[in-house]
Amino acid sequence: MNSRSRTRYVSIMWWGWTAVCGAVLSLAGVFLYLNPQIPSAETYRHVRIETPLRIFADGGQLMAEFGERRVIPLKLADVPPMFIHAVIDTEDKRFYSHSGVDLISLVNDAFDLMANRGEIKSGASTLTMQLAKYISLSPEQTFIRKFKQMLLALKIERELTKDEILELYFNVVPFGKRAYGAQSAAFTYYGRPLKDLDIAQLAMLAGIPQAPTAGNPINGPDRAMKRRNLVLSRMLEQGSITQEQFDVASNSPNTATVHERDLDIAAPYAAEWVRQQLVAKYGADVYSSGYEATTTIDARLQDVATKAVRDGVFRYDRRHGYRGPVAHIDLPADPSAMRVAVQQALVPYPPHVGLEAAVTVTVAPDSFTAMRSNGEAVVIKADLYKWARRFIDQNTRGEAPTKAADVVAPGDVVWLKQVTEGWALWQMPDIQATIIAMNPTTGGVKAIVGGFDFAANQYNHALQAARQPGSGFKPFLYSAALDAGVTPATIFMDAPLVFEDENLETQYRPKNDGSRFNGPTRLREALYRSINLVSIRVLLQVGAGNVIDYVKRFGFDTTDFPRNTQLAIGGGTMGITPVQMVRAYATFANGGFLVEPNILKEVRDMSGQVIYKANYPIACEHCGAKSASDAAPNVASADDPPPANDDTPIAAPRVLDERNAFIMNSMLQDVIKRGTAIRARELNRNDLAGKTGTTNEADTWFNGYQKTLVATVWVGFSNHAPVGDNEYGSNGPLPIWMDFMRVALQGVPEDTREQPPGVVTMKIDPKTGEPATPDQQNAIFEYFLAEHVPSVRATTTQSTEADSKEPVRPIDIF
Repeated sequence: MNSRSRTRYVSIMWWGWTAVCGAVLSLAGVFLYLNPQIPSAETYRHVRIETPLRIFADGGQLMAEFGERRVIPLKLADVPPMFIHAVIDTEDKRFYSHSGVDLISLVNDAFDLMANRGEIKSGASTLTMQLAKYISLSPEQTFIRKFKQMLLALKIERELTKDEILELYFNVVPFGKRAYGAQSAAFTYYGRPLKDLDIAQLAMLAGIPQAPTAGNPINGPDRAMKRRNLVLSRMLEQGSITQEQFDVASNSPNTATVHERDLDIAAPYAAEWVRQQLVAKYGADVYSSGYEATTTIDARLQDVATKAVRDGVFRYDRRHGYRGPVAHIDLPADPSAMRVAVQQALVPYPPHVGLEAAVTVTVAPDSFTAMRSNGEAVVIKADLYKWARRFIDQNTRGEAPTKAADVVAPGDVVWLKQVTEGWALWQMPDIQATIIAMNPTTGGVKAIVGGFDFAANQYNHALQAARQPGSGFKPFLYSAALDAGVTPATIFMDAPLVFEDENLETQYRPKNDGSRFNGPTRLREALYRSINLVSIRVLLQVGAGNVIDYVKRFGFDTTDFPRNTQLAIGGGTMGITPVQMVRAYATFANGGFLVEPNILKEVRDMSGQVIYKANYPIACEHCGAKSASDAAPNVASADDPPPANDDTPIAAPRVLDERNAFIMNSMLQDVIKRGTAIRARELNRNDLAGKTGTTNEADTWFNGYQKTLVATVWVGFSNHAPVGDNEYGSNGPLPIWMDFMRVALQGVPEDTREQPPGVVTMKIDPKTGEPATPDQQNAIFEYFLAEHVPSVRATTTQSTEADSKEPVRPIDIF
């Protein structure tokens, strides 16, 4: 080599080494600049997969799922090998041989970078780099982000094994439609677990992450099919599938549809109640922490309660007449155009709560034809629309229809319901109803329906609607009377009362329903017949102040209770929620203990560890339970769960003498056996008790129980509108309660409550309430507290002020 050549060689070598050193120094500088900006690879070993909150019934049935991401954690051992091949063959065929960065792919990216003036369009990355992007980095396609991916991928490969990287990848990669992770994607698009999918379906899923929104098989079916076939080609090239498997899979149709996570039971009001408690307890992270909450809800009873409420609301709605079509359209004469017009008109009215909207297309004398959204024409016969008398107001309906034209016209958009006899005219109700059922021993809520339709109205009437209880409050007044020495045989005069007040322009004259008077009436009879004037006289004798102090023991907040005669009939400023009523009636059902309504039973974290376990006070005596005062303090509000305690039972406080509870139970059983709730005798049980409630304004109630289950039903309008003069607790709420209890008590043996010590049974004269003579033929048995047994000569008639000519003064009876 001559000197000139040698000089050139040295020069080239010098410049080469200078370039290499410069590149190394540049890369080192970039590394030193970017390295502090990327997370430590150690964090990937402890990455938290964002898993939604799931809420379950007591038997493990899924009630609700809350969270933006739908995630189902998956172990690598549970991933089908064919899916692993599909992903690796397509996304990173040298996955097991590189250290986080594939140099060949990097060269392709470099060309892409130059061709697109600094923007990387292809996004070719190793699985490890994609993992870094999905978990830690922003989504934009830039050189800086790409370099960060490379650095982080190198770090991850040093910290995690290949299997750990794959498992993490399969759990965090987005697949569109809120699905994150392969298992969630399998359920979202195919309704089955990953292990049950065929090769074509696995290849489809493997191709989605490149464009999870635009390229999923729902939003972009053509693009998804092309991508699926590309995945299959790559699998064939790598020998992961045979030619025969490729031919079958590549010719398979797109079978993907959106499968929402199926709920085992519909309990939206219960789930929302639990969600609020968990957010208050754990914060907003509860939506992504994978918590699983178990409730006290009984799935079977919840389903029955939902159906009972809807059936009861529909019955009320039909009793009050037809409010007309929901909309009207002009029908084109051309059949094809008509079908299109019908489909467009029905878009705002999707099927809901068992009803389906349709458009009336023809009207005959005794029937009409309506077209469904699928183009099917159905005939509604006279028997299935004749109920539709025109609604005028809550007390008035129009004449019964004599022909179909009296009800509908062509172009009317109407609601239909498919019944046994065919398609029937229906309508969406305005009225609301609620039921809450509870175990009277534990306070555990077994079913709750807060309104007719959660999707339309999330207001939970069971927990939030404080309404006048009407006569449903009378049992607490009568319990106070028993405590004050009044007996079930005490006679009160059912006769007119007149009150004068300077603040009123006219005299106040309370009345009974129907304005009937019965004269001398025993306390027991006054309760089961729900006689208002007797209740007022009981209040006058016991004293309103004493009554208000007494009823606090049932859990009532008496701050806004009326301080006048309205207290006797559950009116005035009184406002009680159904959950408060069911709690109060539970005291009669369990023999005198005040329990806390509760719904949250247990909470587990993502690892299955119990992080909260409820331990509410239970109704028991001599059962080895510690007193509530000795236990960790529980939160009394039903809106917030108590702190977790040990498993030692806590005894609920006794707030009512068991003898008082026994006598009140017998009186409330008479409400069903011979009183305002007599229709409940259809259930053929002798251990049911309860009380109807009706106000002059807008509320109807039934509160009832059996020893193992107590339930309150309320029916009314959210805006306090009148329900109608002929609506009572006995014809609205009671049938709902009966429908629920009929199923809920199947297989539950009848309870015979033992007469406690200190309660005496005596024969009395049913007219006078005095002890009967030995030979009296019409004598009946009555219960008395031992200290209040009447003597033979006792005079028991009370409150005969109706015979006085002077009016009772004043209305305020404190």
